[in-house]
Amino acid sequence: MRRRILVLAVAAGAVLVGTALATPIVGTIVAETARGDLDKRLMVNTEFANGARVKLKTKGPIEIITQRIVSAPGSSFGWHTHPGENVNVVMQGTLTLYHDEKCTQGISYGPGSAFATHPKDVHLARNESATETVVFFATYFAPKTTPALPVRIDAPSPGPACPE
Repeated sequence: MRRRILVLAVAAGAVLVGTALATPIVGTIVAETARGDLDKRLMVNTEFANGARVKLKTKGPIEIITQRIVSAPGSSFGWHTHPGENVNVVMQGTLTLYHDEKCTQGISYGPGSAFATHPKDVHLARNESATETVVFFATYFAPKTTPALPVRIDAPSPGPACPE
């Protein structure tokens, strides 16, 4: 019995420490979210006239989540991951993305730019403008679960020199 209590106490401590080390959202970020279940198998393999190709294959039930995200000047999304593959398109402003492995080197995405993140990618996005609002659209392909998974999963800062 003491061993079970010790295991539960250690697990609870790990959860609390993980939560305490998580980096919060800073500033004003508004996300409108739509979620939909896709239970049918999807198999897309399309080649376009310019030689580009799209391949997409699903197996099992997934959830497709779409967000319209508005980020006020100076806002930070905090360090986080997502539960599934993610594709983003910037409509307005410039979003700067930092990855944990090179956390001091941001990649800027302006209007008309698209980028992807993967479930294991710990990253932070920022609106580094002092005056311009960023608007972008994010689409996630996540496993279907009950209850539904959160779209953003907090992560601790990868190091003291990394932006917040």
